[in-house]
Amino acid sequence: MIGQQLFFHSQLSSLFFPQNEGPSLLLQLIIHELLQAEHLVQTPETTIAPYDWATKSGTKNKIHEFALLLEMAFPHLKDQSKIFLSSLEKPCSELLTDLEPFIFACSENENLLLFLFKHQKSLSIKSILDRICPEGLPTLKKTILSRYKKRGFRISKWT
Repeated sequence: MIGQQLFFHSQLSSLFFPQNEGPSLLLQLIIHELLQAEHLVQTPETTIAPYDWATKSGTKNKIHEFALLLEMAFPHLKDQSKIFLSSLEKPCSELLTDLEPFIFACSENENLLLFLFKHQKSLSIKSILDRICPEGLPTLKKTILSRYKKRGFRISKWT
């Protein structure tokens, strides 16, 4: 662990990203945090106690650490990673738009597609899904199901 950056707010670390699912999981964590909040608030660096999850703000600390991990998860999108990291003052809905290059880079991942499908009530997510699958949501649903079936999952009904 010598020479490794410590992450206090993120459940991931730089060692996680050689795995195939790492980048799409990171995106799911970022999107989930952004969908839960309207804006990000810096919490004191020394605070270790749980945050007040009932507020309409997300923790800038957590998103900042996630943003640092974006560069490791998507080495081919370093410039976009730096842009996202420098734009954390924006409203959360605008930050979702800044994540689009990363989402499109993982658009073949059925776990990310299912996550986006489940959160399609957000207008930002719906517009991204429309661009990923212009044929519509029923076609996207079939795509997700077929990819899970290829991996050996038996799906009796859509959840």
